[in-house]
Amino acid sequence: MADTTDDAEPVSRPQRLPRGVRLAFGAGQGGSAIFERLVFMWLYFIWVGQGLEDGAVYIAPTLFGVLVLGGRVVDAVTDPVVARWSDGHGGRLGRRRPFMLWSGLPFVLVGAALFFPPVSGTSHLNAIYLGVGLAVFYVLLTFYLVPYAGLLADLSPDVSDRVDLATSNAVYLLFGVAVAMIVPPLLMGTRGLLSMVVVLGVVALCLLYVPTVIDERRYSRPQPSTTPLLAAIRATLRNRPFLVALLATNVLWFGFNLVSLNTPLYVTVLADLDETAIALYSAVLLGVCLLVLPIVNAATKRVGLRRVMIAALVVSGVVMPLVHLIPSPPFGLEPATFALLVFGLGGIGLAGLFIVPSAIIAAVADYDHHTSGQRREAMHFAVYGFIVKVNIGISTVVSGLLLQTLGSPLGIQITGPLAGIAALAGAWLFLRYPEDEVVRAARADEAGAAWSRLAADER
Repeated sequence: MADTTDDAEPVSRPQRLPRGVRLAFGAGQGGSAIFERLVFMWLYFIWVGQGLEDGAVYIAPTLFGVLVLGGRVVDAVTDPVVARWSDGHGGRLGRRRPFMLWSGLPFVLVGAALFFPPVSGTSHLNAIYLGVGLAVFYVLLTFYLVPYAGLLADLSPDVSDRVDLATSNAVYLLFGVAVAMIVPPLLMGTRGLLSMVVVLGVVALCLLYVPTVIDERRYSRPQPSTTPLLAAIRATLRNRPFLVALLATNVLWFGFNLVSLNTPLYVTVLADLDETAIALYSAVLLGVCLLVLPIVNAATKRVGLRRVMIAALVVSGVVMPLVHLIPSPPFGLEPATFALLVFGLGGIGLAGLFIVPSAIIAAVADYDHHTSGQRREAMHFAVYGFIVKVNIGISTVVSGLLLQTLGSPLGIQITGPLAGIAALAGAWLFLRYPEDEVVRAARADEAGAAWSRLAADER
């Protein structure tokens, strides 16, 4: 019996995903990143009147922050709801594509509308408009990204395919972030606010709908989950490999968020440069990350997800504390030069963070299916995303407390060593990730999926 199975397995093993599918998949991440980053980075600039010709202030800065936090809370709460809906959907277009098709256009339209307050000058109507608009915007983002994240696990059980899909995500994400950082000031300065929003809206919309042309049912036929919402959340949190990955990656995200929040201050305060240099230093960080992505991709396929993740965390744990030395760098270097070196080295660890966690969450979702018989890929990504969003709030508070209690520059410098400690703690936690156990479960699922597809094709 065993010999027969071994002989038959190569015949039934599914082929690798076509290159076009792997390349097209990440476009959705790029489209969502453009508008999510656009709102995150430039909405405050518009609403508090910075740079507008009439100098109008549409809302108080503190109230603006409260409304953004409220929108994020609504976003986080809807993650598991949308995940359960998508996991249990059984339509003719698959479990994921209907949500992506429905939410893409409204997401861009609502995001664009946020840049145009209804009343000129400070008004309660503006506050209501922004609060409701942000809540709807982030809910629509959830309706797109949660099923989209689940699609990564659905399209292929093959680890190499998933690493390629995650790499495609990372490349498009870097593209989206770069567009949101660089293009808006150029277009607003030459063409005006409306032109900027329209141009980026069209680009984002086109990217959002590229993955919807992928026929997910051609590559996988997962059965819709029948587990109720609360039971699905509890089952996800009982998945031991998922809990290890969740804790380890979120320790890292805490450190990464600290560094991200303070990146402009590293340039302007610690390196004593003006605001225009922020774009250059960010470009170096993202550029090095982009160059390292193919190396991370190849290494992951060769030595496994856990080892690459640990290596990326160790590199980050060594590099991020160097932030503390920017004002007085070693070897007689200028602060600006040393900061540029730190930003470049930081891109190495960032590449691992962009690729590996998504592939790991997909793998532990397979493990859950192997042990429970239920397909809950989107729920795993939703719970992961919920914790990440809470993490963002906590790290923001910690960053503010450090600056308020320690002052400048020490309150800024200390974020580097703290982030480094978090990265090394994440590496230590990942030593406990049971990769061999997860891989065995994934291979069993892959073999079962191959036989199911073969039987379906014969029918």
